[in-house]
Amino acid sequence: MEGVERNSSIFSPRPFQEWSLAFWTLCSVMVPVLITLWCSFRRSRRQELMQDILRKSKHNWQDTDLFSQPTYCCICSLHILQGAFCNCCGLCVDEECLKKADRRFLCKEIIMRGESGFRTSMVHQWIRGNVPLCSYCVVCKQQCGTQPKLCDYRCVWCQQTVHDECMQSSLKNGTCELGEFRSLIIPPYYLFNVSQMRKDKRVDYGKLAASCEKNWTPLIILANTRSGNNMGETLLGQFKMLLNPIQIFELTKTTPAKALQLCTWLPCNSARVLVCGGDGTVGWVLDAIDDMKIKGQERYIPQVAILPLGTGNDLSNTLGWGAGYAGEIPVEQILRNVMDADGIKLDRWKVQVTNKGYYNLRKLKVFTMNNYFSTGPDALMALNFHTHREKSPSLFSSRIINKAVYFFYGTKDCLVQECKDLNKKIESWMERELICPAWKAS
Repeated sequence: MEGVERNSSIFSPRPFQEWSLAFWTLCSVMVPVLITLWCSFRRSRRQELMQDILRKSKHNWQDTDLFSQPTYCCICSLHILQGAFCNCCGLCVDEECLKKADRRFLCKEIIMRGESGFRTSMVHQWIRGNVPLCSYCVVCKQQCGTQPKLCDYRCVWCQQTVHDECMQSSLKNGTCELGEFRSLIIPPYYLFNVSQMRKDKRVDYGKLAASCEKNWTPLIILANTRSGNNMGETLLGQFKMLLNPIQIFELTKTTPAKALQLCTWLPCNSARVLVCGGDGTVGWVLDAIDDMKIKGQERYIPQVAILPLGTGNDLSNTLGWGAGYAGEIPVEQILRNVMDADGIKLDRWKVQVTNKGYYNLRKLKVFTMNNYFSTGPDALMALNFHTHREKSPSLFSSRIINKAVYFFYGTKDCLVQECKDLNKKIESWMERELICPAWKAS
């Protein structure tokens, strides 16, 4: 009996040690998983609450998990790492201060409020703190925003900055001249005057241009957020900071035909349009301009500039706007390039596609050629790419990926040869002259 008791005392701790090891192993695995799930739940719950606040707000809030530079809340003045910022006025706040910021601060007003009568000027709209880096005081010419706290002021329209101690009542309530890009901005008081004239059923807006810049060429920006490397959303926010938000349109939400109707609120032949996208986006906008001619709005047709965000950007490169934009120059320089650009004529061709034969029941296809027109393997490759991008737009996030997809479809066509002997099936006519050898050469 003593030997049995001795043996039992030696071997009894082993099952306990095994269960203990299994328990702590399970804990070491489950605890991080539970913490991750809890954090994900809290994060999703926070995002739902944020989205609900953002929808009801008058500001164009964008939430961020990490600000790119030292940022201070405009309400509590504390240093914040995450929170929300307004794409239009540049206001930065902590999440807990969002509702207070909505009540205390106004965003950029696209149209001035007030009673009847015409307006010819506006006052500064100052926002305190978080001034741009390397900005200088308009009074003392010294650098602003150098102190590690919420300090100094910035006007959301003219982008002028001023120190706290340099802010004077005359400057605080002074007239805003809209800054460097005043020739491109549609002032809120101009839209107020237009609304007053429309109430009186008057449409001669040329008289209102005298209240704006001498060489006033208001700019309308049309951006396709799906083009190329998907930089459209970032550029939209940066342009809204510098211009009137009513001038900025996202083509995934507003068609070019609707956006270009803003030109009819401007003096004749004064507007310019900056198309942020690829060749397809530019062609879409040019077709909308053709529709304006059909509607009898020829005197409101704008000049078109291009910011190449697409994959190929052949038309942009031909016109001197570059082969592609990847953020290498600031948006301020882009606006300067638009102001300094010279106008040139662009040849556009009408293309008709018909079927040969006596019993042709298909409808005649008519479209416009802007830069070049292609039939064959390269056209099939572009069509396959477009179809694939429409089905899965999230996969096409950079030009490298887009070109890789082009390469895939091009290699596939070399093997399958769907366009074999195409030159024997198609005749090409230009100005009623047969130019069939051109197909054989291509």
